[in-house]
Amino acid sequence: MKFLTSVFMVLILLSGCSSNPSIELISSSAEIRNDRSWGTGITSGEKKGEIIHPISLSYDFVLKNTGRKTIGGTEKPNNETYEYEDGIKVYIEPNENLQAVTKEVMGFNIYNEKEREQAHLGIGKTSSPVIEPNQEGIYTFDFELGALEENSEISLVPSQEQLDKLVKSALEATLVIYIEDKQIARFDLNNSN
Repeated sequence: MKFLTSVFMVLILLSGCSSNPSIELISSSAEIRNDRSWGTGITSGEKKGEIIHPISLSYDFVLKNTGRKTIGGTEKPNNETYEYEDGIKVYIEPNENLQAVTKEVMGFNIYNEKEREQAHLGIGKTSSPVIEPNQEGIYTFDFELGALEENSEISLVPSQEQLDKLVKSALEATLVIYIEDKQIARFDLNNSN
């Protein structure tokens, strides 16, 4: 009887552990982009009014909901962050080597929001707050690295050799997925492709 009770308890515990959403990383990539679809306006100097198009380290991820339940939500909008509190949130957690490479190339850790702000370099993101069953969501990050031309707003981009070094190490990280401050999945990007 004790054996059956023990087996029953293990089954209950295992079924509780499987309540996390079923999500799979379909693809991940990182590249240096010169995207002319967005930019920063120059506010002073002889180039005032011109738009600077920064060079970016860009990540593209595709996640798939392999379960039967919808993942994420749009019921709790946050007007300060323009995100949904109940939506899917995706973060890049760099490993120690990638952090060291970004500090060597850029002079700071581009994955640290405060350090990025101090360097006056931004980040662009696109995401899907909800993924329906058997559907995919696309997530992108564009970390500004600098401009090609001298200007008063954004520092110059590192050399091509340094950019190559950065992009070579860019997937030495973990992709972390959250919903309402609860981690639901982690993917080692080093082993993703």
